[in-house]
Amino acid sequence: MTPQTTLSDTIESTIASLPEHMQDWVRKEADLCKPDSVEIITGKVDQIIRLENELEASGAYTRLDEDVYGKRCFYARSDKNDVARVEERTVICTDDPVDAGPLNFWVDPEEMHGKLDKLFDGVMKGRTMYVVPFVTNPADSQFATGGVQLTDSANVVCNLYRMSNLHDGWRILEKQTRFPRITHSYGTLSKEDRWITHFPKELYCRTINSDYGGNALGPKKIFGLRLVGIQALENSQRKSQPDEDVGIEIVEHMALFGIDYGDRRVHFGAAFPSMCGKTNIATGVAEGPMAQHKVFTLGDDIIGGATKKGDGRLYVNNIEAGMFGVTKGMSDFANKMLMEALRNPKPEVQDCEGGPIFTNQVLVDNNGSKRVWWSESGEDFPQGDGITTYNWLGEQIDASAEEKDQKNARVTMPIRNVPHLDSAYNNSDGVPLDVALIGGRSSKLHPLISRARSWNEAVYHALCQFSEPTAAAVGQKPRYDPMANRPFIAFNVSDYAQKWLDIPKKTPKPPAVFSVNWFRRDDDGNFIWDGFGANYRVLDAAVRQLDRKDAWVETPIGLVPKPEQIDISGLKYTTTTEQLAEILVPDKEALKSEVANREGWLNELENGLETGSEGRGAPKKLPQAIWDEHEAFKKRVEEYTA
Repeated sequence: MTPQTTLSDTIESTIASLPEHMQDWVRKEADLCKPDSVEIITGKVDQIIRLENELEASGAYTRLDEDVYGKRCFYARSDKNDVARVEERTVICTDDPVDAGPLNFWVDPEEMHGKLDKLFDGVMKGRTMYVVPFVTNPADSQFATGGVQLTDSANVVCNLYRMSNLHDGWRILEKQTRFPRITHSYGTLSKEDRWITHFPKELYCRTINSDYGGNALGPKKIFGLRLVGIQALENSQRKSQPDEDVGIEIVEHMALFGIDYGDRRVHFGAAFPSMCGKTNIATGVAEGPMAQHKVFTLGDDIIGGATKKGDGRLYVNNIEAGMFGVTKGMSDFANKMLMEALRNPKPEVQDCEGGPIFTNQVLVDNNGSKRVWWSESGEDFPQGDGITTYNWLGEQIDASAEEKDQKNARVTMPIRNVPHLDSAYNNSDGVPLDVALIGGRSSKLHPLISRARSWNEAVYHALCQFSEPTAAAVGQKPRYDPMANRPFIAFNVSDYAQKWLDIPKKTPKPPAVFSVNWFRRDDDGNFIWDGFGANYRVLDAAVRQLDRKDAWVETPIGLVPKPEQIDISGLKYTTTTEQLAEILVPDKEALKSEVANREGWLNELENGLETGSEGRGAPKKLPQAIWDEHEAFKKRVEEYTA
């Protein structure tokens, strides 16, 4: 029975053209939000070009020089109070706070819906509600899942067209009766009333008063990691044997790339926290002794997959169709292939998805040619006759200005522009995940690379992975980030640990797990390892260890290579085997501190966070296997440091 509404005949007619199983939901949301019109996003390029032109005419978009960036490349600014994810306003709404867990903020679903109903009431008056379909990439894989986002932001629509699969959305959703739903409005951009809320039981998200990426681009973190992560947990829990097809089984915050050795291809998933080189490793270029091997890209942020029937391995793929990255630090040295993609967009991509959309960089007017500049790009700040520059706030500035680009300035771009994107990125079967890399940033503790002795030990170390905010002194308490996924696990972290522990039962040939750390420093605070392209030398050592060509040595934190097993010829920083030997083993004092830090961290996961626990979900007991591994780690450290 169709609910009674006050919608116009035109809006009713538009909603009636949607698949029948989603009409009531869209009708209910439109009745609450009261848009002037409803427009269904079809996936056709002409519709997106019209929205781009409207945004340009309104002043929200500035068209950038086609001779520099190609066609349909734009610059935008966000509100100064809307530039990042807001952790304390990102909440999980479950009946039982234990289901949300101690790492997530929690609100009772009924209470949250009541609060949001008031905020959404009439919020779209004078605006258009866009109905946006999307599906995880590749659309025809066994683990594809579709969803719908309602939004009043044309900017969100244009960004999604570049980074999500909108083209196949309606085709998949026609037959998918239970689908993730997202309702978004940029509202008034009120910081006090900004909410990013998730209702797992309903596979539903409501987000309001933000137009910034992770808060507003539903198919990314909201859908791609949180809502699909819940689906993957449910599917994996009901899977009884390896060959059973339950749909998507795993979703992780991982880049996906590979190394082509000619006679074989090795695929890597990389779970690194922010600013730890995830995009660099996925889109880099090998150098030195590895230059003969091609590095290929499949994705830079989120993977999804399932165990392949009859194979026993985990097959995964990048579930996105684009990239949404921080520009600060992006340069020819650090991100050669991304810079090539920005400078030399492919004509077929420009004519379809469009060119990049830059947000919050420095806007440069070079004698009428509109361009962008960002910090640590390797390029001098633009200045000279006829050049005018504006910071991300729109203020005219010069090179001496303190406020230039916003530190979280972003670019959205179609992944098809990346020169060494592998054709398998769109393979419906996915690719076998041979190696899972768990990365972090520590100045003394973690070796350059290590491998756990068992699967359970690997899960334990990954649960206790961390990234130092700075070159921290030994003993500083770290912020732990399980599998680089801490902000995006939409359920209890104890269930997340159990899900990882159970992988070998459902995937007989799970990926090898290695921990990496490109950020070891000497006592003067200087980096010891070259990083960037040199990192593929380290991954080559991992491949040889997998092939049992090299035997690694024992440390309390895992097996590590011998110095002679990594080629350092031609490196700038690591020039002696003594330097390499130092960063291949954990520092003893750092190990002693880490035992106590980890014990405190695991206790927080079981009993609640020591600080900042107010408003969060409730903890539950960790799997005993994690504590068993911790006790074994403690014993190894005691023997090693005695």
